[in-house]
Amino acid sequence: MVLAGVALAGASALYLIDPARHEIYPCLLRATTGLQCPGCGGLRATHQLLHGHSAAAWNLNPLAVLLVPFYALLVCHLGLGLIRGRGIQWTAPRPAVIWLGLGGIILFGILRNLPRF
Repeated sequence: MVLAGVALAGASALYLIDPARHEIYPCLLRATTGLQCPGCGGLRATHQLLHGHSAAAWNLNPLAVLLVPFYALLVCHLGLGLIRGRGIQWTAPRPAVIWLGLGGIILFGILRNLPRF
């Protein structure tokens, strides 16, 4: 229940405070090299999604938009465990899934810094 309250408070703060106007978490990679990390624009994209602007969110960070369904499934999985009285049960993903996800994040980080993208 506390975790849900924290998540709701965080989402409410992100809904109310536009990260594009208030630099909440500056990216160290971007500040030092000028390159965007895979997470750059993630807060701004989430802010746009909370306001229903999916196209603007996509332009800021497509990876953040693509991960929304996976986050929703994770929240539902954990929530069902709590509702059914089993607590939070975490099952680790297979190593292949972890490596595939990590590879996708790295590839996205490389592609987003190429001039064509």
